[in-house]
Amino acid sequence: MAQILGYLTSAEAAAFHEQAGLGGIDASALANLLIVRELQLGRLAELTSRFDAEVPTGDRTKITAHQRDDATKLAFGVHAGAKGLKPSPAAAVLFRAELEEHWLLHCLGVNRFDST
Repeated sequence: MAQILGYLTSAEAAAFHEQAGLGGIDASALANLLIVRELQLGRLAELTSRFDAEVPTGDRTKITAHQRDDATKLAFGVHAGAKGLKPSPAAAVLFRAELEEHWLLHCLGVNRFDST
């Protein structure tokens, strides 16, 4: 099974897992959606100017997007490379962007502030 990894701080990773859970999916599914979305929209260059691509040292947690086959992994590697990034830092940019943008929750109409 192919994988695309992105490394976040432990606090970012916890928030990412929480956000995925609020959308009713796991972190790997959210990571996959974000990667496929990026391949369709091509926002990586713009997002890289706004979000850190660096892999944290020490306090880091891996987010894994499990792919059914190699096609998406290969396409994402080419896409990231065209923007001067390796796949892991590129994935981290997408994951950090989601923490701010809440795209999945917005699409699903989830109100993160409603406690009922």
